[in-house]
Amino acid sequence: MANKEQEILTKYLGDMVALESHILQAIGLQAKLLDDHFDAQRKVRTYRDTLESHVTALKARLDQLGGSPSHPLKEGVAAALGVAAGLVDKMRTEEASKDLRDDYTAINHAIIAYEMMYTTALAAGDTTTADLCKRHLRDNAEFVMEINNFMPKLVLDELTQDGMSVKPDALAAAQAGMRDVWRQAAQ
Repeated sequence: MANKEQEILTKYLGDMVALESHILQAIGLQAKLLDDHFDAQRKVRTYRDTLESHVTALKARLDQLGGSPSHPLKEGVAAALGVAAGLVDKMRTEEASKDLRDDYTAINHAIIAYEMMYTTALAAGDTTTADLCKRHLRDNAEFVMEINNFMPKLVLDELTQDGMSVKPDALAAAQAGMRDVWRQAAQ
């Protein structure tokens, strides 16, 4: 691999280490705060464990290519954002659904970043990095689909806990409506 390709790929890898580390930091805090929602807590713990393995694999690949994990300024910004996310989490009343909403957004950010890095790795002929991207992208896509499917139940559980009277068919209607939207979007 030529120096320019390696330089570009190590920059992408460093960015992904910082991005997934930031997401991991926020998700790590959430796992401790979701005691009232066992199912959500279990999912968040799975996401946390998988993201830990992503960060480890990204750092290993970055090291193999001779790069460094990230720029100190980028680490500082990611850390500050993680602390801010943790403080916002503590102020919420509908904590679990909003936490998973934020995870959904952050993981989608990682998905598009992986897509960009995957394409770049293929262009550079680096199949090792491309395969790594594809595995992590698949994990993150599964998480987003899981959150998408789980969200209506979680929202309704929280509304019930907050004392709202929920119509008996609300869950089935919400799930059917979301499936219909995604089915139409796929066409």
